Amino acid sequence: MILISVGAIWAGLSYFVSKPAEGDFHFDLGKGRSLDIYCEGEFFYEPPGYVSYQITENGKVLVPERDFCGIGPQRVPSGRLEVLSTRDGETIAFRRNFNVMIMHDFKTNRSWPDENGQVKWNDFLLAIELLQRFKQEGQDLYSDLVDHYLKFYLSSPDEKFSVNQVWVMQGDQAELQVRVSDRNEGNAQFLLPREKIIVPLTEEFDWRSGWGAGWLSNNRFGVWVTGAGVHVWEFSDDGMGTELPAPLDAELVEDVKSFPAYRFEPQSFRL
Repeated sequence: MILISVGAIWAGLSYFVSKPAEGDFHFDLGKGRSLDIYCEGEFFYEPPGYVSYQITENGKVLVPERDFCGIGPQRVPSGRLEVLSTRDGETIAFRRNFNVMIMHDFKTNRSWPDENGQVKWNDFLLAIELLQRFKQEGQDLYSDLVDHYLKFYLSSPDEKFSVNQVWVMQGDQAELQVRVSDRNEGNAQFLLPREKIIVPLTEEFDWRSGWGAGWLSNNRFGVWVTGAGVHVWEFSDDGMGTELPAPLDAELVEDVKSFPAYRFEPQSFRL
């Protein structure tokens, strides 16, 4: 692991230290690459504001300036700001006070989080993939945004699996799609029930109380939908899910029906 920070060289590690210039932080990443952190100008600043970043390579903009977090009255991020790199220099992570807030993969030009500083399902999978690269080199990095996502997106009790559910609009009806991710491996699986879970888009269907989902154990996940019944999947250690055949045990059905509906919304950073 290579640690890139702001303006000096410490203890044999390459630290590129940035001094704020008009509220900006510049990180030289080597190989003609750089990361710039931009803050809103002091003269016109009215909190809450936003902090943005841009990534360039040999003068070419790879990631155009985009917001990645909100900030309060301080306007300029404080604390320890640094950039870490994998040994090959192809994956970098910017963190503030040991909390990873930006990651970029130069090989594929993928950047995390998205243009609005939010983490949705695909962003979560990318974050897990990039964090895993550092972990393979002996550095277990932490991001509170990923951690909050896991708690919000119905992670299993042992936090091995995380579930995302999406309602897909199809004319006058909607189909519930369920995906599960193995947190350690970063793999996602699309779970297809025996029959598609489809409900009509009518005033009678209550999106806040007409369905529910949750974990019955570390390896069992259940969903119920008004008019579409109860579905339960069981997961093996390798993350493969199999739907339990009908008819389900009456007690199991009642346990699943006790789950509330969850609102799945993107998460974003705040300083």
